[in-house]
Amino acid sequence: MSDVGRRFRSLFVCGSLTVTFVAGAVARSQDAKPGATAWDGVYTVEQAERGRALYMDVCAACHGKDLRGDSTAPSLIEESFSFQWDGTTVGELFTRIRMFMPSDRPNSLSSQRYRDIVAFILQANKFPAGERALADEAEILQQIRITAKRP
Repeated sequence: MSDVGRRFRSLFVCGSLTVTFVAGAVARSQDAKPGATAWDGVYTVEQAERGRALYMDVCAACHGKDLRGDSTAPSLIEESFSFQWDGTTVGELFTRIRMFMPSDRPNSLSSQRYRDIVAFILQANKFPAGERALADEAEILQQIRITAKRP
């Protein structure tokens, strides 16, 4: 094998090991089990509390302090929430909020702040808190199903 070939092979093997190690560490730190739902405690109480404060500052003017909405903004709790989000994923909810809210300046908050707001919305809908905050990887959030009824 040529010197260039050996270097390439060495870089390829090292790069593969690095990617495998990093991917494994991410999966272990914030993984969603196959078939995970919002009922599995996917956010923390602290995260939801941060989300509550942000919601009151940024969202309550339209969606109401009680999350029930008004004639122009949809309700974010109970039957209205279940009707709109049952069968979707936490990732879809996060993406929708990030892309369109606040309506006068969409995508103006950090990803962490949007995740905190999603955690608050989950808490308001009586999904239980857990030991880990919502993951910051979109792929993981896409694996967490929102189901109206506990599986």
